[in-house]
Amino acid sequence: MQNHPLVARRLRVLVVFSFLVLWASAAFAQFSPQDTVPVDQRVMRGRLENGLSYFIQQNAKPEAKLELRLVVNAGSVLEDERQKGLAHFVEHMAFNGSEHFEKNELISYLQSIGVSFGADLNAYTSFDETVYILPIPTDDREKLLNGFSVLRDWAGGLLLTEADIDAERSIIVEEWRTGQGVDQRLRDQYLPVLLQGSMYADRLPIGDMDIIRNAPYEDLRRFYRDWYRPDNMAVVAVGDVEPDEVLGLIREYFGDLENRSDAPERVAFEVPEHEETLITILTDEEAPGIQLQLFYKHNPSSSLTVQDYKDRMVRLMLGGMLTQRLDEIRQRPQAPFVYAGARYGSFVRDLDFFTTTGAVTSGNTLRGVESFLMENERVLRHGFTESELERVKRSLSNSSERAFQEMDKMESRSIVGRYVSNYLTGAFAEGEENRYRLYSELLPAITVDDVNQMAKRLLRDQNRVLIVTASDSDKEDLPSEEALRSLFEQVKHMDLEPYQEEEVPEVLLSMMPQPGSILNTEDYDQVEVTAITLQNGMRVFFKPTDYKNDEIIFTGMGKGGASLYPDEDHYAASYASVMVNVMGIGDLSPTALRKVLAGKNVSVTPNISTYGETISGSTSPRDLELALQLMHLYFTSPRMDRELFDVYLENQRNQLETAQANPDFQFNKRLNEIVNQGNIRGMGLFDPDQLDRIDLNRGIEIYRERFANAGNFEFLFTGNLDLDQVIPLVSRYLGSLPGDPLVKDTPRDLGIRIPRGLSERIEVGRDDKSQVILYFSGPTDYDLEKSQQVSYLGEILTIRLIESLREETGGVYGVGARGGLARIPEESFSFSVSFPCSPDNVEMLTDLVWEEIRKIQQNGPEEQDLLKVRESKRINLEENMKRNGFWHGQLQAAISADMPLETILGARDRILGVTADEVKAVANAFLKRENLLEITRFPLSSINEQ
Repeated sequence: MQNHPLVARRLRVLVVFSFLVLWASAAFAQFSPQDTVPVDQRVMRGRLENGLSYFIQQNAKPEAKLELRLVVNAGSVLEDERQKGLAHFVEHMAFNGSEHFEKNELISYLQSIGVSFGADLNAYTSFDETVYILPIPTDDREKLLNGFSVLRDWAGGLLLTEADIDAERSIIVEEWRTGQGVDQRLRDQYLPVLLQGSMYADRLPIGDMDIIRNAPYEDLRRFYRDWYRPDNMAVVAVGDVEPDEVLGLIREYFGDLENRSDAPERVAFEVPEHEETLITILTDEEAPGIQLQLFYKHNPSSSLTVQDYKDRMVRLMLGGMLTQRLDEIRQRPQAPFVYAGARYGSFVRDLDFFTTTGAVTSGNTLRGVESFLMENERVLRHGFTESELERVKRSLSNSSERAFQEMDKMESRSIVGRYVSNYLTGAFAEGEENRYRLYSELLPAITVDDVNQMAKRLLRDQNRVLIVTASDSDKEDLPSEEALRSLFEQVKHMDLEPYQEEEVPEVLLSMMPQPGSILNTEDYDQVEVTAITLQNGMRVFFKPTDYKNDEIIFTGMGKGGASLYPDEDHYAASYASVMVNVMGIGDLSPTALRKVLAGKNVSVTPNISTYGETISGSTSPRDLELALQLMHLYFTSPRMDRELFDVYLENQRNQLETAQANPDFQFNKRLNEIVNQGNIRGMGLFDPDQLDRIDLNRGIEIYRERFANAGNFEFLFTGNLDLDQVIPLVSRYLGSLPGDPLVKDTPRDLGIRIPRGLSERIEVGRDDKSQVILYFSGPTDYDLEKSQQVSYLGEILTIRLIESLREETGGVYGVGARGGLARIPEESFSFSVSFPCSPDNVEMLTDLVWEEIRKIQQNGPEEQDLLKVRESKRINLEENMKRNGFWHGQLQAAISADMPLETILGARDRILGVTADEVKAVANAFLKRENLLEITRFPLSSINEQ
């Protein structure tokens, strides 16, 4: 086979890149443990004379965009007693009037240049810092300058007028209301235990709502004056602009900021250590099951030297290996927990921790805690095995190598965070090349003893905290604090055997299948796609790209799914692919498969949905053959292991039983019933008794049937593809699958339709919050232009609702509208508006939604809103056209719908061509009460108040 033109170009790129990798490896110098870990050599960093720090890196992906961050080294921990919540309040005020942007003008301007509020433009406040996020287009110098003007205003130009402050109070209260619930109630009780004795325990970022509602204006302004100063801030800029130009702009816009002579000192806050083990047992009527959190608290880890870097690697390995052991225990009959994992992390600036967390079933709290302690003790006494160490080494090595290979293709938004962390905490910002160098040198030298010694440092008797949270219904079965405390000593005296693991095969396939022949080859030159037809009837499409060096995405699509089976097979068909994922393939259990694939970039998942079946995943060029072998096995060799599936069912049963009291679960269950009109073929599984209807044997039989005919499948591969190598592999592993080219399945319409012209009230939970969902749907001819018009309508209405419901009324924290068209099971549209709010404001806010809808229906969208959405979509499309995931999704949709592959090339015209009259027309056609399903959630406490 001759090289395809695209293949020849890709081969040249790969040869050059391979040479660079070999050259870089040869040039690596050895590290000494006390050497300082270098910062990524691509970053320009320093300080202005006024103390403002900066980090600048030029990065070409995506083109014409600069990711900007203003990093303020101040969060809620710096508030005084009168200011609880005002650090977060200041963050809100950054979008409400500044020196160069009047209230609401900032968001409107940024939307006009394609920067979406929330999705792009955002900010967050934590205990220790506040970070502002601004991606700015750079295709026009005025946009770039305005972006720096925005950042400069945040740093020193907020107006903080009384009217604007008062208007924002209710919005913050609504944000607080959105976060209310069982998780918040339990967290508010156990955080003071975890952070005992520290300022953090009394400084949650959301703050005190009485202070938010009533704080004097000067208290807010004082926080801004005290902490928003150049010696306490950094500007991070990563993107498609020359570093010298960015540095010049930073000097121009931030150089005149001054530090106050009487500014308070930025002090650190300690979390005191404690000798005793702190234990807290908390219950709540809405808690979903029993959760266990075992913390071993530590002072923050140093991030300076090569030895520090090695220690971080060892901590990561320790968490990974212990998690793998816990996962093996989870899959055993009568396991002591439903799931569990271990990791090293940090919570606040002065607190690192090693933790084991998980969930247990009713009556198993003592067993669960005991198992956590036993596995930790087993590690302390007997350590890990060489095979465990080698697997985790392979995984880490693969991760660092892939990142190194992709360093020239990384997007700016995935880079910028490392410099934010480096400024705030001194975290490593070594970059992909240095990481690869460090991993290449340090990983081979890490021994089992290194990991075992790290375990002894982390799993200590002091500074421990055990948190148990459970439902009120489990209160009587929970052990006492004394019983839990005694476990720590009991486990120390137990007779524990070393960890033993079963041997696993070294290969997936012991015998290679014979390749199938290729009947036909087609080239779709306009979209640079090649397609082959195999003798079993399978069509395979290949889209080679150079957007990533080490990424291949694939999807195999078959039609039919669970719809082809009668109602009595519903549960078996719906869980058929779950069964295989739970039980494994060939001779490999999921645990064994994970071990075989350790260090490999292979992810493959089969799925059977209502109207089709898929097998999808991702891999890299070097691991593609392994991924194809895995696909071959998923088609031909699902594994039967009743014991594993019974364990899965028991865990599912316990989780469903404990979830019944949770209001979010109750709401979703009722919503599911309403949307599917009680039809079991469209509903999820919410009741434990439904698990008894899953027939394992029938499920595996259905799975085999759905994957028996390769001729019913079409495959798409997108990414770094060398067709000379890929096509023979596909012919061997997919072309050898049994199939009949003449048999093509067609999904059966199950008649599931969303009800229309209906209003439902759902009453759950005791928190004072509601949710409104307006869901419009109905039949309509599928049309790509109309689909884009409906999408426009959703984004335009979102802009209007943010302005009306949030900024003008202060009734919501967030609100969104979205819509689209579908083909299966019938050609139809759907459109939804959703927002959380106070129960008292449901009617008023719903009326406002209808008012905004009617404005668009009567007058069409405002021209400025249409242009905002058009610009945002234009920028997103230009960026997406250089991403594998976008091409893969668009081509997959075209293949599934039997549309021309070239359809994707018309996306720009469809986006730029939407008019105000078209948006008005779809608003009038679709957003009608006869098309509406209105769902409103209220708390139970409001039943008697209505």
